[in-house]
Amino acid sequence: MSRVCFLILISVLFCSFVFPPDSAISGVSPEYKEAAQKRQAEIARQKFCSEKADKEKVTKRDFASFVIGCMDTIERVEQAIKK
Repeated sequence: MSRVCFLILISVLFCSFVFPPDSAISGVSPEYKEAAQKRQAEIARQKFCSEKADKEKVTKRDFASFVIGCMDTIERVEQAIKK
């Protein structure tokens, strides 16, 4: 029983220590900062779309195409907002 409580405690604490997105970019050289920001935005879009696919219970067969389509849609919306 104590092992189960310990594992639950560790998982709760692990989830609560989420690092802010800027902390990963802060150590990057200035000439690579823009590329790092673009990559981090791409990772955030991919994570969002992956979670969306999980919520919508997309089959494993269709998972990759769903995530790619979702990322393309988000990218097009972001570009439309910039214009």
